Amino acid sequence: MSRLFDIEGPNLDRGFENLKVAESPIERQLHELIESMWATYEPYADPDFRQGFARDVDGRFWEMYLGCTLIEAGRQLLPVSERQRDGGQPDLCVIENGQRIWIEAIAPDEGAPGPDQIGRPIPMNQGGGLFAAPIRQAQLRTSGAFWTKAQKIARYIEQGVIAPQDTRIIAISASRFGVYVSEQPLPLIMTTLFPIGDAFIAIDRGTGAVVEEGFHPAPLIERERNPIPRTAFLDQRFADISGVIWSRVSLGNLSRRVRPLTYVHNPLAQVPLPARWGIWDREFVATPEGEGWEASDILAPAPVVEVP
Repeated sequence: MSRLFDIEGPNLDRGFENLKVAESPIERQLHELIESMWATYEPYADPDFRQGFARDVDGRFWEMYLGCTLIEAGRQLLPVSERQRDGGQPDLCVIENGQRIWIEAIAPDEGAPGPDQIGRPIPMNQGGGLFAAPIRQAQLRTSGAFWTKAQKIARYIEQGVIAPQDTRIIAISASRFGVYVSEQPLPLIMTTLFPIGDAFIAIDRGTGAVVEEGFHPAPLIERERNPIPRTAFLDQRFADISGVIWSRVSLGNLSRRVRPLTYVHNPLAQVPLPARWGIWDREFVATPEGEGWEASDILAPAPVVEVP
């Protein structure tokens, strides 16, 4: 068995180098945790995983975290010894009742410098102050990640890597910017895949009672250039995607109580994943309602959300 941190070479991730040396108690704890996870995940990882992890800790940790979570939940993963060598395959494959569930994982970064980048706050002692949470920018990065992986899955289908009856899932991690986005009232992925805008609440001035609450319709996400649609899961062009896994889990915060693992079903999916299939903490299902859609978390008591 190899060790994940036994990698030398140029262009190593700074986080990898810090965790490899592990000078602080927290770093030593994370070092041991990651090596333990690697012992579980190694039989299912691509041959270049260790090199990739050393240069992209967040992205590869997300893949390994998903793999270990699936294994711990009793799911059977396709081992690397049985995976296709030439042309590539999605990152993870679950084998269940003779069927395959493919998962393509991604952890988008904060983006290129400019108004659409997820900017980090400036410390108060360096002249910083209050600033608006970069929700729009996070939606743009998440939408871009979805688009990138949707195109990759389409190529796998065209090449025959993914069979027509196989389930196809995109797993998006917000680990690099999760501290800037919340889970309430909705996880950010819902306001990226569906035309859901800002939340609102209307209060009767006389009685103080809440008379209406909901979300403004918002079919577009504004950006420096042309705006982009946020209607992927209401668009037949993306019907080959079964759903999206979403989480803000990161090496800095592994609490699923604070940063739950969420699954969003594509209501137009050609090959849907069965409801309540898996390992999720939250699971959103959208169903037709009149001229629109209603989405709800079927795993927890939550208000119904009308999708404009």
